[in-house]
Amino acid sequence: MNLPPYPNETPSDWQGMTLQQIQMRRTLVQARMEIQKFKMSAQIDRYRRRSPVFGAPDSLFSRLTGALTLAEYGFIALKAFRFVAPLFRRRK
Repeated sequence: MNLPPYPNETPSDWQGMTLQQIQMRRTLVQARMEIQKFKMSAQIDRYRRRSPVFGAPDSLFSRLTGALTLAEYGFIALKAFRFVAPLFRRRK
């Protein structure tokens, strides 16, 4: 079979492909796609396991964000704003 990147010229007497050849090529492409999907999901899982801060549900980041409520986030933001805002005011 002349698979990509199609290095051979097609002869002038080429009759085309049979139905079985078309089905085999389609099956081959679908198998390659499934293999790539599996490889990508395995690689993502590997990255998630390596990253102790962001990846896992029991990570440091998820524990910190889950420990605070929305009201506590607002309170922390207000305190931070009150602390930082005077630093940027112009003095007369």
